[in-house]
Amino acid sequence: MRVIAGISKGFNLKSPPNKKVRPTSDRVKTVLFDMLSNLVVGSHFLDLCAGSGAVGIEALSRGARRAVFVEIDERCIQTIKTNLLLTKLFGKARVVKGDARRKLPQLLAEGERFDIVFLDPPYDSDLALQLMTWLGNHLDLLQGSSLVIVQQLAKESLPEIVGGLISFEQRRVSEHVLRFYSPIGDWRERK
Repeated sequence: MRVIAGISKGFNLKSPPNKKVRPTSDRVKTVLFDMLSNLVVGSHFLDLCAGSGAVGIEALSRGARRAVFVEIDERCIQTIKTNLLLTKLFGKARVVKGDARRKLPQLLAEGERFDIVFLDPPYDSDLALQLMTWLGNHLDLLQGSSLVIVQQLAKESLPEIVGGLISFEQRRVSEHVLRFYSPIGDWRERK
């Protein structure tokens, strides 16, 4: 697992010792960031259920202004911090330990706002729907032409509309799928 592009390109990232955590593959990250293209540059990026932090670190490497990582597992928190230090991106990051369901309201209350939210919750759980429901009902956490992206197994599903979030694209990458949501539907139509 490595940083694919940007200022930290080529840095090898550590994986959490927890075998339940499956870092996002380089292939999935490539598809994700090819789709996001220049939207990452200057963005505020939220990496929920961050695991190793690989996706948020990739965003920082590609020009995100700031990234917040939310993760419940202490071993993963230490891995994220190590990876941020290795890539020299620690100064642009905030690492938050806790359950994403409880930390989202806290981030909102603190005045945090995000352009891109990426969530990769444990597979075969209802956590993706719980987090999407909260986000869909609290659009004030999002700013600008914001995006919410969910990584799931292709066999899993989410509704087309979740609160104020509208699904406008999904991209399958082997057994995974990336689902793209926005409050305005397809954000590309506004360009």
